[in-house]
This record gives sequence, C-alpha cells and structure tokens, in this order.
Amino acid sequence: MSKKSIEDILSDIEDDDSGEIVKSQNESTKTPVKFKKKKKKHWKRRIILTVVALFLVGGIFLGYKAYVLAQKMFQGNGAPGLLGLFGSGQLKGEAQDRINVLLLGIGGAGHDGPNLTDTIMVASIKPSTNQVAFLSVPRDLYVSIPGHGKAKINAADAYGEEDKPGNGINLSTQTVQNVLNLPIHYTVRVDFSGFAKIIDDIGGVDVNVENDLYDPYYPDGTYYITKGMHHMSGAEALKYARSRETTSDFDRAKRQQQILMAVRDKLTSTSTLLNPVKMNDILNVLGDHIKTNMQIWEAKRLFDMFQKTDKTKIINKVLDNSTNGPLVSANNGTYILLPKTGNYDEIQNIAKNIFTDSGLNDEAAKIQILNATGVSGEAKKTGDSISGMGMQINDLSNADELNSATEIIDHTNGAKPKTIDFLEKKFCIKSTQAPDPTGLYDITIVVGKDQLSTN
Repeated sequence: MSKKSIEDILSDIEDDDSGEIVKSQNESTKTPVKFKKKKKKHWKRRIILTVVALFLVGGIFLGYKAYVLAQKMFQGNGAPGLLGLFGSGQLKGEAQDRINVLLLGIGGAGHDGPNLTDTIMVASIKPSTNQVAFLSVPRDLYVSIPGHGKAKINAADAYGEEDKPGNGINLSTQTVQNVLNLPIHYTVRVDFSGFAKIIDDIGGVDVNVENDLYDPYYPDGTYYITKGMHHMSGAEALKYARSRETTSDFDRAKRQQQILMAVRDKLTSTSTLLNPVKMNDILNVLGDHIKTNMQIWEAKRLFDMFQKTDKTKIINKVLDNSTNGPLVSANNGTYILLPKTGNYDEIQNIAKNIFTDSGLNDEAAKIQILNATGVSGEAKKTGDSISGMGMQINDLSNADELNSATEIIDHTNGAKPKTIDFLEKKFCIKSTQAPDPTGLYDITIVVGKDQLSTN
C-alpha cells in the first residue's frame, strides 16, 4: 500500500450536505471503504475558539489600556506601569486596622483656580469590622502649609503644583496629616470633568435629596432640585455636590459624601464590573482625570476591600462651626475658619476616634469636669481630650478639694450607657452613681492627680 500525504487524506475525506462522511476507496483493491456516519461538530469547536479568541483579544486590549492608565494615573510609591501590579503583603495602615485615604476634588483645566481643592475628605477603612468613615475638611480652614506659611487649606495642592508639577498631591497630604495628626496612607485626586464622566459611564447614580435646594448663584446658572429620590447624570451630580451659596460649605460636604457612596454602590455592582464597555469607558476617564500615589496592586486591593464594607456601618462626619462643632468663623480680609479651642486638639480627637460608637452623639451627654489636681489647666486638658466625641462639655471648674484618684460620677442612673462605657475605658476606672444636686449635668468627671502624667 502506497503511503498518502496528509494533504491527500484530507482531500479524500469531505463533509457532505447531510453531515455524513463520504466514501473513500482502497487504491490496491478499488474496494469501497465505508466510514461510520458522524454528526457535524465543527461548528461547536468554531464557536469555542471564537469565544476564546475574543477573550484573548479583549484581555490584550484591556491589558494595554491598563498599562497606559498606569503611566498616566499612578505617580510614585514604586515602579510605574504594569510593574506596579506585582505587589503583595498588607496595605499601609492595615496592620493598625485603619487605612486612611485622602480624597481631593479640583476644578481642573477650564476652571478658575484649577488646582484649588474644592473637596477635601479623608476616607478611613477599618478592615476588622468592614467599616468605612468619611471625614470632610472644609476648604476655608486656615492652616499652616509647609513652605508657604498660613493660608486656606484648599491652596495646598495649588502651591505644590507651583513648586513642582505633580507635587500637589504630596503637599496636600503633608498639610492634612499635620492638621489631623493622622497618617495619610494614600491620596487620590480627581477633577470635575473626570468626576462627571465616571458617573455618566456607570449610567448615573440614585440619590435621595433630603431637602429642596435652590441656588440662583451657581456658576452655570440657577440650580434647583426638589426633595426626594433622583437619578442624576454626571453634570447633575456635580451641581448637587458643588452648590453652596444658599446653604453652606458644611451642607455641601454632606452632599459630597452622599454622592461618593452612590458612586461606590454603582461601581461595585455586577452590572458595572461585568460590563466590558463600561469598564473600558471608565479606564479612559481614570488615566486623564485621576492621579494617585498608590501602586496598581494597592489600588486593586483597596477597591476589593472597599467592596466589602458594610453599608449599615458607614460613618459620616463634617468639621463645622455649629454649636457643638470644632470650628468658628473669622475674617482676616477673607472668610476663614479657625479651631474653636485655639489649637487642633479637638479636630485631631474627632479624626482619631471617628470609629468610636456613634451612640455618643445620640446620647449627647452634658459633662461637668472638675479639676482636683491642684495644677492649673487640668480640667481644660481633660475636656480637650474628649471633645468632639458628641458629648457637651458644659462646665470646667476647680473641685472644692484635692483628689488623688480620678472619678466618674453618673447622674443619670445608667441612662447614658455608651458615654459611661467610653469614659470608663478612656480613664481606666469604674464609674459610680449619684444624683446631681444642681440638675444641670449628666456626668461629672473629677480629675485626680493620677491623670497628671497622662494629660
């Protein structure tokens, strides 16, 4: 029997219209050799190969997009580009069970003061409990900016960019760290155009507007929105987040936190994550409008962690000049905000203890602090150490007699349990119960000499 080439064998075997194998012949005997009929399965293989090819092409395309994104978006903190993908271990702050991310919003190209930060917010994640907290810092807070003296905190990014292009993130981070006495592990900066485009790319966001909002002074004309649930486009969400002329900067900060959580919910939904068109559009926006000092693997790990945060445990705080707020309004030729106590202690207290049970705010206990140490100023020091936690410190006085040990006296017969629990843990003592003869206070703290080394 003569040997046949592969080409000859393939030419002999053909599919007919019915899907059966056509007969071939043995060359020596010319006797027909029949093959078993087979159903045609080539179409299945072709579909599988086509799908695999599409995934490969899509993967290569998205990989390239990720590379371009990395070059534009990720600045510092290690190797640029896709090399930043290869990282492992814990995120900064994870070992301490608190990761702090500074979020900055700027006008960007085409706006007055393009590098002035319109939004300054610290997002903190507590991995052990899947909690997230947002602390908004008003842009008018008057602070020291390293290398530039005193100015409003929203100028830090602009000063940094003037010093050296790309340095705005670093100077903003340093300034906020100094004010809050809180380590800022990562910083993300987005401009207005990018903010609006991302919201459009994810199909808009659903926001519950708590009150009617009317602003005839909005830069692009009168802005009005009614109370109730609204589906907002990027442009609408930007107006809602920026308007402040008829409300306040503090109300605006609350709205910004509200929009941010709506974006978070939409970004982490399967309808977005599994939609390649949306993800491609988002990648296009990220590279041109967002800058960060984290590596790619850190951003991915942080995003995964953010997805797991419990919506029922979100904490929102705004540094403001309300009756119980830590700030006061002032004027030095322009409107500014200053710490009510003359220093940053209360602000730093709020930042440090933001994950403390929000029940302290609900209880709003009225506190009296008596100095029984014989050392002047100890009542105020104690007050500063617990201020900003939702308690109302209504009296700072000297005790009638000296005390060696600190006391916590509960005048409510247990009606303020969360506040009592917080104070007991802070001062490492047990409280006692006794009525307040004046009827003015819920709790009295008698500061003893044992606190002199800690205050």
